[in-house]
Amino acid sequence: MKTQLREKNSLSRAGIRSMRNKRIPNIKRKWLFILLPIIAIVITHLTFSYLNSPNRLVKSFEKAVSDNNYKEVTHLLQKGGTTASLDEDSVIAFMDYMNSTDLVDEVGDMVQKNKVINSQLVDDRGNHVISIKKGSKFLGIYQTYSIKVEPFELEVSSPIDEVELKLVNQDSKLKIGQYEKTYRNILPGKYTLAVSYKGSYSDVKDSVDLDFSAATKNKLTQELTFNVSYVQIYSNEPDAELFVNGKDTGEKISDLEQVGPFLLNGQTVVHAEVEKDGKVYKTDDIPVTGKFVDLLFDTSIENPDQTDEKDGFFAGLKRFFDKYLPSPKPSSDLEEIQLINGLFNQNGQAFLESKEYQDKIKKKDTTQKLVSFAMKNSKQDDSGMIITTNETYEITDKHGEAKKKSFEITYHFSRENDELKMDSIVKIKEIK
Repeated sequence: MKTQLREKNSLSRAGIRSMRNKRIPNIKRKWLFILLPIIAIVITHLTFSYLNSPNRLVKSFEKAVSDNNYKEVTHLLQKGGTTASLDEDSVIAFMDYMNSTDLVDEVGDMVQKNKVINSQLVDDRGNHVISIKKGSKFLGIYQTYSIKVEPFELEVSSPIDEVELKLVNQDSKLKIGQYEKTYRNILPGKYTLAVSYKGSYSDVKDSVDLDFSAATKNKLTQELTFNVSYVQIYSNEPDAELFVNGKDTGEKISDLEQVGPFLLNGQTVVHAEVEKDGKVYKTDDIPVTGKFVDLLFDTSIENPDQTDEKDGFFAGLKRFFDKYLPSPKPSSDLEEIQLINGLFNQNGQAFLESKEYQDKIKKKDTTQKLVSFAMKNSKQDDSGMIITTNETYEITDKHGEAKKKSFEITYHFSRENDELKMDSIVKIKEIK
């Protein structure tokens, strides 16, 4: 009996221990069921917070640019609403720009302690390169951010119109009378601008390297400097016709405001021809190297009466000398200055004010009369012309005695508003 009681007590104690052991795991499971969702929520919250943080954004951008991962960079810029062209060549040029200028290292400084402290990256030339902006809230809780590249502009100016331009995948052509073209929405970087022109007299093919690191306030200005220009041509024969590389253009030089465009490398030559009394006269062949070309005939082919005609540069020059040589006794120097006012380039030296001219030609109480005038030679450039003449004057002294003197005089004429104006005497040499 006692033995049975002991066995029952042993079974009772074992059952209690078993019940206690079963109760403890149940409590742990209940806590796990409570804690696991909380932990999952916290992890999810931290993950979403990080994924949408500005810190993660700039790190992703820096890595993509440094690794030259144009697909990831394109994705980030598209997401940020970048309006510039995001073709592959442009994005690659942009990544090179960011790396070569070390601006990529400054992107991380825009965010500190997971807060945007500077929403815009501006370089030392005033270019707004990158902006970080807030987006919508993910799940209504997590603030999102995006990164955007501010677009740049390119302004191209050309010395001639009807030029064809190609920049990346953009083809354009300047219209007649159009000398400027503006490209917008460009990612900063290095590019090549292809330039071509096919004209009546010259063909041009060129390329220009563009570097937007030289831009200021998101604008780069590029002047095309290929050696091409329209040319103004002058001849002392108003009826002369223009020839280009030996071919008759069929047009009178006096009817042409400008001709071209020409390559100004001297490969193109022009000359003029005129027929007088059944004989054809021709100027020398002049290489086109500047914006002004003078095709001058020897004065011996002119008709004697032409010097008194209204038209013709040299006839007008002769009349000028004849009219404005110093009078016998001017009342004052001011009177002479007023007399010639407006007839000369006021930035230069009027011939009546030339001390050398006064010493050589003007004598006290004498008069001078121009009796003959002939051009010896001329030389032109973009600033004007140098003309050397042989001039004979009849000089009468105060006693009424007259004698003739001849001079070789070199004048400089400046171009002013498409006209020639004498501004100085370069040299005077008396012909014995």
